Amino acid sequence: MRQLPSNSIDVIYIDPPFFSGRHYNVIFGDKNKVRSFSDIWEGGMRFINKVVWYYRSGGGRARRWFNRKHDVLLVYSKGSDYFYDGLALGDSRTKKEGTFGGYFKTDEEGRRYQKVRAQGKVYKYYVDDPKNPDDVWIVPHIPQRDLTERIGYPTQKPEKLIERVIMASSSEGDVVADFFCGGGTTPAVAQRLNRRWVACDQSHRCRHHRRPRGKGCSRESRRPVSRPRFHGRALGRVRSTQAGDVQRNTFREFVVRAFGGRPESVSPAIHGVPLYVGQPSRRSRIGKGDVARFAKAVYEERRANHGVMLAWNFGPDARKAAQILAARENKRIDFVRLNLIRLESDEFREHVISKHKDYGPLLSFIQPPEVRVAVRRVKPLTYEFDVSESVSLNKDGAIANVQWDFCHQVGKFTSTQGYTFRRDKKTKRAVLVVEYTFPKAGTYTVACSVQDDQGGERTVVQVIEVR
Repeated sequence: MRQLPSNSIDVIYIDPPFFSGRHYNVIFGDKNKVRSFSDIWEGGMRFINKVVWYYRSGGGRARRWFNRKHDVLLVYSKGSDYFYDGLALGDSRTKKEGTFGGYFKTDEEGRRYQKVRAQGKVYKYYVDDPKNPDDVWIVPHIPQRDLTERIGYPTQKPEKLIERVIMASSSEGDVVADFFCGGGTTPAVAQRLNRRWVACDQSHRCRHHRRPRGKGCSRESRRPVSRPRFHGRALGRVRSTQAGDVQRNTFREFVVRAFGGRPESVSPAIHGVPLYVGQPSRRSRIGKGDVARFAKAVYEERRANHGVMLAWNFGPDARKAAQILAARENKRIDFVRLNLIRLESDEFREHVISKHKDYGPLLSFIQPPEVRVAVRRVKPLTYEFDVSESVSLNKDGAIANVQWDFCHQVGKFTSTQGYTFRRDKKTKRAVLVVEYTFPKAGTYTVACSVQDDQGGERTVVQVIEVR
């Protein structure tokens, strides 16, 4: 938010926890540190409304208190000059004329209207005109079996509710922001209503549920709109697979600067002062030849007897060469003592944080999980898909979410309805074994996207013959 220009957002909708009686951890970074925040606003706000959202759904099971059938929306403005268009919600007046005071007539165009006299004034209301909404909104919850809108996110709100908030508080082209966007209802509705939007969430798994909604939300628009490109990013996290895609020099300069060194191009064998950085590819490995070249360059060109090599992997021959150099250090000064450090190691991360303390909550190297898919035919057209042997390769990581695309198109992952964010009712953990019935026999491309709770993600694709 600090990077956004001042006065660049027109509406902010947020749904954080409020007085639920539960303890919520606000997690920052990889160490699961809990931070608090102050509920203050510099200069103050002027309170506008308290809106009651009435569900009127379900029978209610309470026995020792009243059935809980509403939530409350608190409406604030930054100042007295704010936008409001309640008529945009289109709430109609009741057509039962007997429920109104005053009297009704029909004008020359055949429109029915009501006249009310109050405090010496006469007010005229057309029955078919929308009225300014009350502060009690009747919007039902999303039905459990509604696979069109429901994505399974725990705190998902109905699109009709968010639609009322956005329409009454903004115009087309305005910017809507949601900094607790969860499953992505706010950006999906904002896109459909031709608003621009900014959305984020602290949870890494949330972006995997927003993605399918974001890709398809423009199809719901009643007017032609250009299809935007949606990108989800976990800020401050670098995937090891992504690192392999960058240019070699860019990768090395990043690692050198993050390690606190100064990039230099004095020698092809020296990338910092005095540092050596391996290849960007996660599959690359440092060998004894790399060690020998670096040692020679450090001594002959830098006139130093110490250097550091940074790389993803080190072969046994490289480690042996380093041990030999260290053993000879007391006898000869023309050899280099090397520290071999893996990029995703705690040692590398702690060194970076010691140089740049602000990186602490942000910096981590994320590896994709190892995904293993077992397929078993249950009966004609019905198959079982099992990813229970999949594991997270990140420290303290666990599989958090599995999505399935049973009619996959190359380059386009679209979750099959009902196979996103599935949870075991007892353990509340991700469902790792699912069954799917194909519409007919034939060849199908099936894609499985697996995410862990550290931000790692891998998608595997396979072709199966359905019979």
